[in-house]
Amino acid sequence: MKKTILILTILLSLFFTISCNVEDESVIESDALTEWKCGFHNGNQLWTGPRGGCYYYNSNGNKTYVDRSECNC
Repeated sequence: MKKTILILTILLSLFFTISCNVEDESVIESDALTEWKCGFHNGNQLWTGPRGGCYYYNSNGNKTYVDRSECNC
């Protein structure tokens, strides 16, 4: 009986670990698919994000937001 409970506990732990990892990866992929190019600002490629923000990636790789009127989408 104790072995059965131990095996079930291990299997459930593995199931939840695998399902969480798969879900997290799909969120990352869906965010990447909702970002599109929308012009330039001072020589930098402008992007529009999933919620409509307009930004470019600065030299550090961080997003720098600009006014939405700058994006030509």
